[in-house]
Amino acid sequence: MYLLALESTANLAGVALVHSGKLMGAVQIAHGQNLSGNLLHATEWLLNRHGLSREAIRAVAVDVGPGAFTGLKIGVMIAKTLAHALNLDLVGVSAFEACACVMPEGTPTLVALPARRDALYVQWLLPKPIPEPLSQPAMVLQHALSAWLEQTTPAREGCQAIGSPRARGWLEPLMPALRWRMIEAPPPEGVAQVGWVRWQAGERTSPFQMVPFYLQPPSITPPGTRARTP
Repeated sequence: MYLLALESTANLAGVALVHSGKLMGAVQIAHGQNLSGNLLHATEWLLNRHGLSREAIRAVAVDVGPGAFTGLKIGVMIAKTLAHALNLDLVGVSAFEACACVMPEGTPTLVALPARRDALYVQWLLPKPIPEPLSQPAMVLQHALSAWLEQTTPAREGCQAIGSPRARGWLEPLMPALRWRMIEAPPPEGVAQVGWVRWQAGERTSPFQMVPFYLQPPSITPPGTRARTP
């Protein structure tokens, strides 16, 4: 059985393919201004490389975020469309889980990804086939990182971290002992691995119910929703 994974939350997009629990291949691309087209081209390239058609896929996993607003929307929509059109099972994976699951198991791991210019998406997890959350996911402003770490850092030695260069630059002075793995975007193989385990455990999401995980609050208030005073 084949599972296709899609990742589109950052400047690099990616696809990965799993067969019977084994990672068959993964590719990341700089998508520029044509994310949907490049993501579909990468999918076709990966399937063709293994001599497969779309009909061979039985499930699709997708990174539901957090991440870039447009990228999230496009990636989730492509996954939902494939699932609905090809009658595939659909599984959602968070960007935090996709990052944590490619780290050594059993060590508390801080996942730190870019949010706004002055903020990061952060969460502590314990790497496992499905990473276990050790804190709530959060978007934290740079000036508040120290306080957030004091409140959430696991009381154990030897913590590790995975994240962007910006995240390391901000967090290393606060926690110099962290062992870092640098990434430009959540790895598609992480989406595939967590998605596979979830799928085999019977987890499914209807294409009509899956929504992106927008951790960052909107920067505007839609007309008609402002609080009114008597």
